[in-house]
Amino acid sequence: MILGGIVVVLVFTGFVWAAHNKDILRRMKKQYPTAFIMVVMLASYFLISMFGGVMVFVFGITFPLLLMFIHASLRLRNLKNKLENKMEVIGLKRTPMGIVLDALEQQEENISKLTDYISKVKE
Repeated sequence: MILGGIVVVLVFTGFVWAAHNKDILRRMKKQYPTAFIMVVMLASYFLISMFGGVMVFVFGITFPLLLMFIHASLRLRNLKNKLENKMEVIGLKRTPMGIVLDALEQQEENISKLTDYISKVKE
């Protein structure tokens, strides 16, 4: 809803700016004010529907990937995280993902077998 309002305001501002700078648009705006408003509304609708598809792509696909990359880059950054990673490797600390995998009865050996199989298939 906020995006729609922003788009309408920007399109209207763009058309008003263009009408002040271009004589042909200024004359059309004075002769056909209803058509001017209809063009603004149609352009706004087109942009909103275009942004709707873009927003689905951004928030549905790329936003989770961005969060994964941010999480991965922050996890390996400082000494505390490196120590926690070592504790996870030797089994002193359980991660949320490890708890989920145990609940699904997916042990690390099964996952490593699966990754080995996938790497062999790729070759």
